[in-house]
Amino acid sequence: MSRHTEDSLGNGLSEAAVRAGVVVAGPGSSLTIPGIIVSELVQAMARLTKVTRIEVDLNTGLMAGLHRAPSLAAVFPPIEDGSIVIHQAPSNARSRIQTFRKLIGPQTAAAVAYAWPGIDNEWIKQFIEVGRSAGVFTVVACASLPQPNHARAMSMASTMVNADVVLVGDVAQARELATEFGSAGPIVEVNRALSLIGRGGRTSKQQITAFLPKNDAVSLATLLAAFDAIPEAWIDRYSLQIVMRFDGPMVPELVADSYHSSHVLLIGEDISSLDLEELCAASSALSIAEPAIDSRAFSMAVKCGIGTVVIGTPRSPEVGRGYVGGLFADRSRSSSVHVALIHALRLAELQFPNPEKWGELAQRIISATEEHHNGIPTKVGVS
Repeated sequence: MSRHTEDSLGNGLSEAAVRAGVVVAGPGSSLTIPGIIVSELVQAMARLTKVTRIEVDLNTGLMAGLHRAPSLAAVFPPIEDGSIVIHQAPSNARSRIQTFRKLIGPQTAAAVAYAWPGIDNEWIKQFIEVGRSAGVFTVVACASLPQPNHARAMSMASTMVNADVVLVGDVAQARELATEFGSAGPIVEVNRALSLIGRGGRTSKQQITAFLPKNDAVSLATLLAAFDAIPEAWIDRYSLQIVMRFDGPMVPELVADSYHSSHVLLIGEDISSLDLEELCAASSALSIAEPAIDSRAFSMAVKCGIGTVVIGTPRSPEVGRGYVGGLFADRSRSSSVHVALIHALRLAELQFPNPEKWGELAQRIISATEEHHNGIPTKVGVS
């Protein structure tokens, strides 16, 4: 990735041919779910066109302490072929709009803003205004979250009303927004990559399910120490079940000797795919130690969209590229595992998209952009 780019307009070409490249703006921090999602969307779009990314992080207080539970997706190296140029948006509103004007111009095909209900999204009005002034196709991709943030998305209608297209992840939310906008407002379309809804109805009991390699006493000891760090006054809200094959007495003895052993269940037998899916679906968060590329547990975690802590060594893990619901914890540090597990539990109501969805979302934005510049009406649909 680079920090500078130059574009020029050709002569005698159609507008669709002249305009190339996309500007994507949204949270930039790799410590937050919104920032990681923008990163994945930018990576997917960079496989199709040149991308200028504008990182807009107006409330850095939201990131406090999250460096201790890094995103699993962020562990993987990004594309380094020069197709992504990154800029940081100023926190001052006047300077920020000047940055938007500098980066969005006649050479730009589309301007895409990523919105996350509940954080400061007022900058999106400026972004859309600059895009429309330059004749650029403007898109707002808005995350659809469980209640109460669903209602907050509706309160953002005035922020998004001047865009050409608004993409959301939920059908009901799309209908509400379309009604609010009216016939003169933007086209509203549903794209499942933007939905984090689907794991509602969690109970007050926080169930952690951990999958450990056979006889891996080191990972078990680290996990138990992390679980034991939960204050005694809170432990009745938590339970830990460990799926781990073992030989001999060492593993059961480690569990029995843990401080919160009465809240720990050890499952030592093989489990079927159906039982695995039921275990995952009933869990608030998962933890998987050193998963291999063909890990059934991790594949099921992604299928169910569950917040998952991968416990491993500092080297790049074998799984997790593109999965924004993953967190990474150091196998040698129980404090790292503890922080990651607690953060994963905070995300228990979110159902994270399959990594394949980012490519589908990027392709849809590019297709809608080409349709717009070629004078073809954008087709509304669900993808």
